[in-house]
Amino acid sequence: MASLEKRLIPTWFPLAGFSALVVACAAAFALYVSDARRPIMASTGDLRIWVLDVGQGDAVFIETPHGRQILVDGGPGNAVLTKLGELMPPTDRTLDAIVPTHPDSDHVAGLVSVLARYDVAAVYETGLIKDTRVATALSEGIRDEGAQRRLVKAGDAFKVDGVTFDVLWPDGVLDGKTVSDTNRVGIVLLVRYGDTSVLLTADTEVEEEVAYAAQVGDVDVLKAGHHGSRTSSSRALLSAVSPEVAVISCGAKNSYGHPHEEVLARFADLGIGTFRTDLQGDILIRSSGGEPIVEPAPLPF
Repeated sequence: MASLEKRLIPTWFPLAGFSALVVACAAAFALYVSDARRPIMASTGDLRIWVLDVGQGDAVFIETPHGRQILVDGGPGNAVLTKLGELMPPTDRTLDAIVPTHPDSDHVAGLVSVLARYDVAAVYETGLIKDTRVATALSEGIRDEGAQRRLVKAGDAFKVDGVTFDVLWPDGVLDGKTVSDTNRVGIVLLVRYGDTSVLLTADTEVEEEVAYAAQVGDVDVLKAGHHGSRTSSSRALLSAVSPEVAVISCGAKNSYGHPHEEVLARFADLGIGTFRTDLQGDILIRSSGGEPIVEPAPLPF
């Protein structure tokens, strides 16, 4: 089994056929330089999911095959605006939807700025209340935007351009409620397109993972929960969903020690390829409906 460090080196990672990696590496690098940084001007025919390097937080930008744009979380600050500026044409100031998974500042502070700069058509949220400055600003921004507000819970689903978004968590209606630990009630999404499946687990922890894992089946890509915290990406979840690749969103040299060495060891023991935003910058997942390709494709910060 290759060491974890060696699995972090590839710049192109098709999920089938590791032997193709050596042959295609140079061509893939040229492709990512010429294509991955190009602003989205029209439909590409592919599903593209960017796990953005926004520091110690989460922001995932999704472009559907016909150019619909969805932002899941917005990170801890304004870095997401720079990223969107690189991915979207200068004249495009609209987003089809945003999804604040839970109202912690490392996930939604950037969404406050996004709502101020972009026209947002819909907001998929739980309605959970948190008494903080950032959470209050987000609620006010959503209200002032006039976006269609859609409350979600486990069992819900929405479909855009042939891409299905299954809501696996939270398990119940939270509108207007408060909880002691917001990490445990974040929105978990299973994104499916053809034979491609990507699991976005927010900051949910072991107990929640066990609850929703049985609904998932095998996935191609797992976005590791809670920035690689030891309380997430449990062996129970990994065994249930058998990801080929895990993507960890965390800040360089963060004070939390994310990703935790125990999590990295779990991935290594199970042969799960690992990508990290703190080491490789923005990570792009591309799919035409078959086996997805996962590659670092760093954008200017």
